[in-house]
Amino acid sequence: MKTITSTEARQNFSAVISKVEESPVTISKQDKDVAVIISSARYQELKKLEDILYGKAAELAIKEGFASDKEASDLLDSI
Repeated sequence: MKTITSTEARQNFSAVISKVEESPVTISKQDKDVAVIISSARYQELKKLEDILYGKAAELAIKEGFASDKEASDLLDSI
């Protein structure tokens, strides 16, 4: 993953957008990582994984008696 400064990102935004199709780009400011730019396709993949994770967490909460079917369903619907 390539790391660039916030100034470089601002000055070369079009190039940064092109580069994220290949791999994520980390943006740093004052020697601290502050953001990561990823492609839309990668973002959609991560959202799908997040949805799966939330679903599994809800199933476990129901199984362990921490939440009812309705509570878990309501929570998942709110996401």
